[in-house]
Amino acid sequence: MPSSPVQAFFQAFAARLRRVGSWMLQHKRKTIFYFFLAGVSSVLLLILAVRLGMFGKLPSEDSLRHIKNPVATTIYGSNKEVLGSFYIQNRSNVDSAEVNQLLREALIAVEDIRFYEHNGIDYRSLGRVLVKSILLANERSGGGSTITQQLAKNVFGRSERFLLSTPINKIREMFIARRMEKVYTKDEILLLYLNTVMFGENLFGIEKAAHRFFNKKPADLNLEESALMVGLLKAPNAYNPRKNPERAQERRNTVLGQMHKYGKIDEAAYLAAKEAPVELDYQKTEHTASYAAYYKAFLREEFAAWAAENPKPDGSLYDVDIDGLKIYTSIHPDIQQSAEKALPDHMGRLQERFDRDWDVSVEGMDRDSFLRKLMWQDQYAEDLRSRGLSTEEIREKFAASGDRLIWTWDGFKTVPLTFEAYITHELTRLHAGILALDNRTGRIMAYVGGNDYNYSQYDQVQIPRQVGSVFKPIAYLAALQNGLDPCTFYTNERRTYSRYEGWTPRNADGKYSGSYSVWGALANSINTISAEVMLSAGVKRVVNLAERMGIGSELPEVPSLVLGTADITLSEIVASYAYIANGGGAVKPFSILRIEDEYGQLLYEAQYANVSRAEASTELQQLRKMMRAVVTQGTGGSIQAYNIPFNIIGKTGTTQNNADGWFIGSSPEVTVGAWVGTLDKRVHFKSSRLGAGSITALPLVGRVFGDLSLWRSPILSDFTYTVPDFDCVAFSELPPEEARLLRPGQDSLAPADDSLFLELSPVDSLAEPAEPVLPDSTGPGR
Repeated sequence: MPSSPVQAFFQAFAARLRRVGSWMLQHKRKTIFYFFLAGVSSVLLLILAVRLGMFGKLPSEDSLRHIKNPVATTIYGSNKEVLGSFYIQNRSNVDSAEVNQLLREALIAVEDIRFYEHNGIDYRSLGRVLVKSILLANERSGGGSTITQQLAKNVFGRSERFLLSTPINKIREMFIARRMEKVYTKDEILLLYLNTVMFGENLFGIEKAAHRFFNKKPADLNLEESALMVGLLKAPNAYNPRKNPERAQERRNTVLGQMHKYGKIDEAAYLAAKEAPVELDYQKTEHTASYAAYYKAFLREEFAAWAAENPKPDGSLYDVDIDGLKIYTSIHPDIQQSAEKALPDHMGRLQERFDRDWDVSVEGMDRDSFLRKLMWQDQYAEDLRSRGLSTEEIREKFAASGDRLIWTWDGFKTVPLTFEAYITHELTRLHAGILALDNRTGRIMAYVGGNDYNYSQYDQVQIPRQVGSVFKPIAYLAALQNGLDPCTFYTNERRTYSRYEGWTPRNADGKYSGSYSVWGALANSINTISAEVMLSAGVKRVVNLAERMGIGSELPEVPSLVLGTADITLSEIVASYAYIANGGGAVKPFSILRIEDEYGQLLYEAQYANVSRAEASTELQQLRKMMRAVVTQGTGGSIQAYNIPFNIIGKTGTTQNNADGWFIGSSPEVTVGAWVGTLDKRVHFKSSRLGAGSITALPLVGRVFGDLSLWRSPILSDFTYTVPDFDCVAFSELPPEEARLLRPGQDSLAPADDSLFLELSPVDSLAEPAEPVLPDSTGPGR
């Protein structure tokens, strides 16, 4: 049988490979030489590409001079009032006289022993890394970066790329280091390094670190304290002397050993300092929850993206830390303040309930066995084993109570805890994020990325998570656009879809009876009906619509998508609801409105348009009416307790095992969204009676809309409609063909839903419902 053209091609290709392989075996020296030549050429080309700025412009010598005398970049809110600043030496600002010689010697002995001999690049260290780390696979041979290269990394950061991130960043830092050495003296470089390096606990610079751990100025640190400070730099969290005193002491002694090895201290000083205990005079900071820091981190990334596309006239990049810019943003201080106040007020009460009502979802494990596994996998257990402690001795360490610093909604506290209690505390902290958008433009009006930036730097606005039922409106809109009538009825029964690997969606309340109209199914978040709606719309149609609405995360083309199985960010889902609220205009969240240089010259002004439609399509208006029913008679009914005098719309969402709680609400002008959950999805509420999005996330959004409603000149208004109300009931015990004949108010039975929270006050919205709601074991719930 003759072969196809494709088969013939692959056969010829295979034959050629065999001939090449045969030649390489016969000419081994030439093969090695050619490979070596190709490798060297590739490295040289990569170096040239970095030098030419193909991976980002290199800072000029003139811009590097600004590091020593930086000018603050000021951030303004939408009302033109100052919100904060970016300023590199806000981290620390000590001069040369305030850094003692012991600290300098310790740093040089550990990080860069030939610091005063090279010009920014230590070629001997690079050779050592090449031979030992790469060829001999010795991980302890060191990194090869000089102090000047590390300073370049501290100041300019690193960029993640699809390929070759590490070599590109290393080469870039080498070029910057060479330029720094031309601009600054060695002592100035040492000082800049100590002023910008991170010592853990969100401490930047030796001045703040010395004060926090020893209540001293850097000039007053003794030998062992100086060595401990330098030892922290390798791994600030692992060698934190407050959290891990034994590891910190071992690392300190390693630094002392290097100082002795290179003749920086004599034998007597080394032995005396080595035996000295770690004695701290730790200074607790007055707790002020740092919410704005999440927004500043987001703003820094937005600025960096702009700067990469808009270099200075000399080709270098604008630096937000040192260039003295003025950045005008869309943040509305009053809305931001409302969101920040909502978080601790609600989350503190919710955390108390969660501490009594949490569980884990790990096959074959209960809470206790799961905790034991985590304890034995922790670095603390590994450290104890490395010191030769027996299993029984380690158990005794675990059971011993000791002072530990923990984070609570009242701030950081030092309390006596066993190791197991400490692990439990950290594991069960609830986290939250809130985002408010201007529906017409996508301008960010409020941004709370987490509980407290001093505690956790994970930005909950930008982390993709399963979204549960807040995805449903997108699928319902696609179905309406495909011709589905809101008064079409479906039987509320469990169905198994053999075409989709036996998928069997279940309802959150575990009830299967009667019939729901399409609008009633969305209002009450009925999974069985939502699956039928999804199939009516078509999976591909839903995915395409979601992408047009502003969702950029990857969406699996499966029908369970309607139940929120995709991982989507809070930012994306809020933007998609803005599309619904504004009448069908896609928005991309942004915050920078205007940038000026330090002299007031305009560098950038955002070009944005009002994308809202004067009159929404029939399908969008129908969807809004459905989402209004969610908050008046459905799963989001508890928002009525916030006395919002506007006809806002919204949707609740709860993922499988109550791991994530969501609520997104919209007025014509503003969309506000919130997420609540743990960082470890294996840890969650035991049941939906406390873990549903209507309980965890809705109060955060309700508080913000409630506050907005109290403004003397409210920015909120009502949705207007040109389509009639639905001329059918939400639910009936009758079969679909009979239920569709019922008019509103005719022999319909109210479904079990979250409307039982309707009469509760915001504080009481954590009360338990009359009967428990069962978690959805096969997919996200309400």
